[in-house]
Amino acid sequence: MTGEVPRFDDETGVPLNDAARHVVAKAKSRAGPAGDAAAAGAGKGVLHSVPDVDIAEGKWKYVQIELTAPGEEPKLVVRNTAGLAYHPDMYEAAMDALERQGLKQVRGRVIGGGRIEFYPKEKTCSIYGYSKTFGRAKGCNKKSAEIVEAAYPDHKVTWSDDGY
Repeated sequence: MTGEVPRFDDETGVPLNDAARHVVAKAKSRAGPAGDAAAAGAGKGVLHSVPDVDIAEGKWKYVQIELTAPGEEPKLVVRNTAGLAYHPDMYEAAMDALERQGLKQVRGRVIGGGRIEFYPKEKTCSIYGYSKTFGRAKGCNKKSAEIVEAAYPDHKVTWSDDGY
């Protein structure tokens, strides 16, 4: 599997090779312990430094990820990256970015995803659809819209579970 590029079916989102199956399995499972929740109140940990939203301008797929770190409460974040074609790619890019920042203790699990149309100049953001690879996640788009709205309070943020 080393060096194999993950491939997904364009219509169904189904993984087509071992590399793709590995990405999906990693994104669906917690890659480590959540930590001691009682210790979370002891101070601000590494998750506090992770932005709630990191999204690209334009129309792209997105994922909502639950991040965990030892001794901290889980944190939901919304992520996408311009130019990536699949939801698992969005997850991998988000987790790779955290690792490059030295946050190797942070683990992530995909809650769901869909599409985001984000236009900062117009101050609009629309969240809709679902991930064919990870399936529908009830409440994901609504919660993602709340997270984006908190990060961009001067933007009009809308959401829907319709569409793909």
